[in-house]
Amino acid sequence: MYKKFIATAVALAAVGSLFALSEWHWTTHVGDAVPAQTIKVRAHELTLVCPGSAFSSGGKSGTNVQAFSRIGSAVVDYSSNLPGGVSLKSMPLTGPAAGHGSLDDTGNKIGTVATTSSVAVTVKDQQGLAAQGSASLTAQSYEIAAAGGVNGAIGTNCQNPATEAWLLGAVTTVGRESLLVLANPAATDATVDVQLFGDNGIIDGAGLNGISVSANRTVVLPLAGYAPEQKSLAVHLVSRGAAVASWLQSRTVRGTVSAGADLVGPTVPAAKSLVIPGLMKRGTDDATALISGNADYGDLTPSVQILVPGAKAATVTVQVIGVGTKSVGTVLQQQVAGASSASFDLTGLKDGDYSVFVLADQPVQAAVKLSRTKKGSTPITDFAWLSAVSPIATPVVVTAANSAVSKLSIANPGSQPATATVTDLTTGAKQNIAVPHLGSAVASLTAGDVFAVSGDQPVSSTLVADFAGSLAVIPLQDYKNSGGRLSILVR
Repeated sequence: MYKKFIATAVALAAVGSLFALSEWHWTTHVGDAVPAQTIKVRAHELTLVCPGSAFSSGGKSGTNVQAFSRIGSAVVDYSSNLPGGVSLKSMPLTGPAAGHGSLDDTGNKIGTVATTSSVAVTVKDQQGLAAQGSASLTAQSYEIAAAGGVNGAIGTNCQNPATEAWLLGAVTTVGRESLLVLANPAATDATVDVQLFGDNGIIDGAGLNGISVSANRTVVLPLAGYAPEQKSLAVHLVSRGAAVASWLQSRTVRGTVSAGADLVGPTVPAAKSLVIPGLMKRGTDDATALISGNADYGDLTPSVQILVPGAKAATVTVQVIGVGTKSVGTVLQQQVAGASSASFDLTGLKDGDYSVFVLADQPVQAAVKLSRTKKGSTPITDFAWLSAVSPIATPVVVTAANSAVSKLSIANPGSQPATATVTDLTTGAKQNIAVPHLGSAVASLTAGDVFAVSGDQPVSSTLVADFAGSLAVIPLQDYKNSGGRLSILVR
């Protein structure tokens, strides 16, 4: 049974190697050909890294592009469902002297933790008792930023660190800032190589290779210093020495007005078919009025970013499909050059709920920018980047923010209708929702509760949280480290 409590401190555990050897049966043979030996490799303990609060750039002078400071405090909503003898350990990523702490020894919990620094939470499970995945541990980070030139709702998943990641949603034109945030929860240093894909192809720049991310530390890189004036920028990173968590923090400033912020995590691998749920469009009339009076508001129109990571050009079809008959979608077809990124407006959409389906003749990656607008003497705008989400049938668990109106967008990329089951793990209530093929549906979520989403066929889901007009989105992910068996031949 899930019990609610509020924790006042967080402690987080470091990540070690990806695997642990749980069984090693060894036999020697003299004079004969040596047969391969089979060992069982247990998945490493699950660790999730949360980004901490947002960064403000500029330092005290406001002009130092290499100076960054934390603003405000992020709230981490987490839940765990662990067997007896398995514990949660936590560690702030503030350097080698960072202390470890316990979030209790076992149990089914919902916790809320306020933090400024990046933190890592590890399921301490040396015997492999807990199942891998979000059902054992899930965590989401939220912040309402309103200082240091950063204004808006920021929401993201806490991440399982990786040695490779792709991130979309960066823009470095005038009034737009994108920061690459790298967090290393390991006890060893990481060396990160970064590759940038821009409007006209791959961008080579000094300082993109061999970036050091010290153990238990967080590093911030301003992408405008490497790739200025890019309308559509994507990031590919590879880490050596330790796995890292990564995010893109973006913000918009129009004149002197801070006009939205977002924090987006890595996207799914490139594919010829992608699903992007969560395009819940609001404030269309206000956005249209602002755009007509000032071209700098043009990016309030929803847009899709397409990255072609391979060398060959891709022909891409983007289908925006509404929920029901009142939300009429659109179709867009474009060719995107190989090894480049491009963005296209999704025009003509009225207020409504949509999902986006991307088809291409070459593997691509994609994301959709969604904005919220409230016109006034000083217009209020915010935005979020919707990531592509892998379809999955087994339960994926997510927490709904305490102080937001949250809805779940569920998309079905399959050829047959699907039934999605949304279970409130806090109350036990269930919703069975019909999702048409190549279509989507929407479910309302209770603030502060924990939900599991599954389907009789694979579906993709995104949580959209509205904080009194500000916007944050959470793509539903199932976090897993892989185990298996290895054959080893000793000569």
